[in-house]
Amino acid sequence: MISRVVFILLLSTGLLSAQTSTQTPKTLIGTPTRVVLSTKNMLQSMAWWTKMGFSPVSRPTDKIDSAITLFDGQVVITLVKTSQPSPVLVYRCENIKSLKAKLDSLTIASTYDVEGPSFSELRLRSPNNVYLALRPETLEEDYKKVIALNPMCGKLTEFSAAASKVKPERQYWEDLGFVVVRGDSIPYEFVNMGDGHIEIGIHLDRDIVSTAFTYFMPDMEKRIENLRTSGIFPVEEIPTADNRKANAIYESPDGQLVFLFEGTK
Repeated sequence: MISRVVFILLLSTGLLSAQTSTQTPKTLIGTPTRVVLSTKNMLQSMAWWTKMGFSPVSRPTDKIDSAITLFDGQVVITLVKTSQPSPVLVYRCENIKSLKAKLDSLTIASTYDVEGPSFSELRLRSPNNVYLALRPETLEEDYKKVIALNPMCGKLTEFSAAASKVKPERQYWEDLGFVVVRGDSIPYEFVNMGDGHIEIGIHLDRDIVSTAFTYFMPDMEKRIENLRTSGIFPVEEIPTADNRKANAIYESPDGQLVFLFEGTK
């Protein structure tokens, strides 16, 4: 398996950007609202994400000891003190019973929670373990749209995931209505699937243990230095060709990976 260092170097040098598409997606699963992250220590995790550029958001169902929601101008995250897959991408749909029937017709496996005569949540897992939670609009708040770049990390470009085989992962997202945004087989096979709101980057045999947040900015060297000044240090730094510290990997107290790359994607 190729290391995360090589993965970052390929991304940051712009080698993974060929064969772009402008096709408009029409997904089955609605619109993304937030990302749920499992944590063991709520306050420690909140402090870390705050230094990474996220700010608290008020949610009626949140409680300081069990759930805290934050927003960085682009993506909403909810920290939950529970043992579950992490991260989970949450979607808001109009008719969850109809959606369940469509998923069944496509033989897309799901688990679910029942509420009255319907469902309160459908849970999906892609072939390479990207997790989704689909919730009805009556239960899932329509969160803020993109209003600004993350003040520390910059532009969120994709959720990066490793795949042992790209084809079945790509087919899974196509069945959900995602379209190819870009992809290539050189220097290794990868494809980015988009729904008009977010992109899932599927990378063959990369060293990414779970779905990672990936940010790109042309001034990333300065942003990495600002994070260091605030007390946030990367687990790996990958120097540029001219030996600048402009690419870095961060890991939250609970193991969530965040990639910061120098670039303009």
